[in-house]
Amino acid sequence: MNETTQKPARDKVSVNRILILLFPTIIGVYGVYQAIGQVLLPAQIVSIDPTNKVHDTAMISFVNSLVGTIILPVGAAISDRTRSRFGRRTPWLIISALGTALACIGMGFMTGIAGLVVMAGLVWLFANWFQGVIYAVIPDRIPEDKRGVASSVTGLGVPVGILVFVNLASRTGQHWGYLLVGLFLLVAAVVFCIFAPEPSSLENLPQEPKEKKRKTFNFKEIGHFFSAFLHWDFSMAFISRFTFYFAAFAISSFTFYVLTDYIGTKNIPGQNPTTAVATISSIQTVAQIIAIIIFGKLADMLDRRKLVVAMSSIVYMVSFIVPLVMPNWIGMVIYAIINGAAGGVFFSVDIAVMSLVLPSKADEGRDLGILAVATSVPAALSPLVGSMLISATGTYAAVFVFGILTSFLGGVFTMLIRSVR
Repeated sequence: MNETTQKPARDKVSVNRILILLFPTIIGVYGVYQAIGQVLLPAQIVSIDPTNKVHDTAMISFVNSLVGTIILPVGAAISDRTRSRFGRRTPWLIISALGTALACIGMGFMTGIAGLVVMAGLVWLFANWFQGVIYAVIPDRIPEDKRGVASSVTGLGVPVGILVFVNLASRTGQHWGYLLVGLFLLVAAVVFCIFAPEPSSLENLPQEPKEKKRKTFNFKEIGHFFSAFLHWDFSMAFISRFTFYFAAFAISSFTFYVLTDYIGTKNIPGQNPTTAVATISSIQTVAQIIAIIIFGKLADMLDRRKLVVAMSSIVYMVSFIVPLVMPNWIGMVIYAIINGAAGGVFFSVDIAVMSLVLPSKADEGRDLGILAVATSVPAALSPLVGSMLISATGTYAAVFVFGILTSFLGGVFTMLIRSVR
């Protein structure tokens, strides 16, 4: 009797409540990524191995993103197939958030590069698992006419997460920084699952015939896992995100070192690179928030999401030109304003575009996870490409040129999507 009375209540969770409680989870997951990537990890590497800081950063970023690339679609696909009285996503949201929090705490105690690689890999494994599952909530529970609002909510969560936790991490010690970012994500996940519970998935997933329950793994199954790439718009959305995020990560992975080595520690306010990173990040975030508020609603009103994304890639190109012609603190501030605004324009419609190119209702979590790989792979390769460019040219200017090229390609591939205006 309890189950029959509970189920309707769980089905009646309003879209507004889901979006309100979804917001802190997005803040939390990007707070983990950016607080660690921009402040905590670079400072920790410098304290352990200052001579090889660029190489160490590239190596750890590669391991992190390789792990994330694998777990994003796999973790989301596992949740697609999960049967539970708590729903498909809830068990994995709690498990992955708890794993992230524990790994963050462990990362704060690492005093060697090898241990840092292992613990950072665990953080990225659980955080990416969480990301793949939480984004699957949107096609699951948000109707299509509300996807633009959902995209703005999730898009706004990205800069707010960066603003809050990059500043927090820059003003706390190493151990407290890791503890706070991990704990916030765990609390946000628990609150979401308790107050916006999803319906039971026990009856919602089709029952497989008994004779098909024992299946051997083969290459045909691998092909089916990636079958979404047979659809043109899905492929173009993947490639456009891939190149756009290459541009996004071209500099963010090296902001700490750009300020110390390209601009010069003596040329930044207070000669404090940690505070300078937080300042640049805050400026970017404010610009992002303003752009998200304006362009998220504008894209819905005009029904021109593809055009908005293409516009953002052009503005991104301009932002990377500024530090090349003004290699000083003022140039970095102008870069942060323009780059943040471009990122806000992109984030305001990115999730809406992704949710509209998914070819299979039954595999939406898996396919969203695959699209999310277009974020994690650039995150892995950008530091490697950047370190090679810096080594080959002897200057950080090369990564700004790299950003110009990849942001241009992001706009080109976005315009090739056919079903989204």
